[in-house]
Amino acid sequence: MENIYSKVKVDNEIDFCSVTDIAVKEAIEKAFMKARVSYFLRWEKPGFFSQLFSSRKPDIVFCINSAQVEIAEEALQGLGDTESSIKMLKLKSNNRLGF
Repeated sequence: MENIYSKVKVDNEIDFCSVTDIAVKEAIEKAFMKARVSYFLRWEKPGFFSQLFSSRKPDIVFCINSAQVEIAEEALQGLGDTESSIKMLKLKSNNRLGF
């Protein structure tokens, strides 16, 4: 028996912010856990030519539920000096599952 939600597609993740520093990533993770913000990480590696000609680090993108944006923003305000190394995105996530 099908319920009314079986045909509903849920696609409400957004790319909230990105960082390159592992210490900042860990600080954001701790802040999100304390504020109970659900998230997942997407690692975006630099392209082939970027790897050859620069020492660019991979971008770590925090993807969150769009309903938790305000809570996540409040959680980041308490980070202090690490806020300068956080690039805010707030874009519709382009995560695609291969189902």
